[in-house]
Amino acid sequence: MTFRLFIHIILCCILFHATLFAMAMDKERKTNEDADYGLTVPDLQPTRPRPDHHNKPKDQPFLSPDDKKGISGFDMSHYQGRVDWDALATDPNAGFLYLKASEGSNLKDNMYNTYYREARRVGFKIGSYHFFRPNCPAREQFENFRAVIKGKQQDLIPIIDVEVVSRGVSMYLFYDRLSELLQLVEKETGRKPLIYTGRKFYDKHFSETKFHGAYKFMIASYTLDEPVLVNNDDFLIWQFTGYGKAKGIKGHIDISRFVRGHTLKEIMF
Repeated sequence: MTFRLFIHIILCCILFHATLFAMAMDKERKTNEDADYGLTVPDLQPTRPRPDHHNKPKDQPFLSPDDKKGISGFDMSHYQGRVDWDALATDPNAGFLYLKASEGSNLKDNMYNTYYREARRVGFKIGSYHFFRPNCPAREQFENFRAVIKGKQQDLIPIIDVEVVSRGVSMYLFYDRLSELLQLVEKETGRKPLIYTGRKFYDKHFSETKFHGAYKFMIASYTLDEPVLVNNDDFLIWQFTGYGKAKGIKGHIDISRFVRGHTLKEIMF
């Protein structure tokens, strides 16, 4: 073997391994981005982010109508699939309704328009919510949300759903983007949005921040006992189950109720 041929073989081997390494790194990067950000693939039900990773359906507490004092309501997204709206309107828990409109910079719930039309037809009080993604610029998220709800009457103040943090996004940027998004929605609608989050997420990320006291909260805590936040902080609505049953819906649905003397009037436009 000549020296020149030997050098050529060595260089080819180096180039081959370098190419394999680059391909592996690119695949890992894309996998991490999809898992962390969820920008190109909707949050499918088996891996749907849930506040504080609540109990499985078989362990899920469910309060009977006698246990729930005050007006109850649902929040819905494409997970509910086809709905018999005339039947749903007769459900005793159907006091108000929040529909998922959007998520991050570019995801739009593909059932929003249908749900909105049918919910309006049967007489629901309707509000809309946006799922906050910390890795997405606030302005892009706001424009995405506004594009979905534009021209549609809203009876209830909007909700910003805050359940996740993102790798590579500092908590400073997390708070900065959330604050900007909340302000943009308030400027657009004339009302401060409600913030939805889990009890543990609230205690860790909201209790000692500027958001405490400045915004009203809807707290998810799937237990039989009404949740108590750190420092006994106040909140308006308790989402007590993510696996509720309702007339006209084959699968599960989130059910909430007002607590601590709060009423539907506080979230009405």
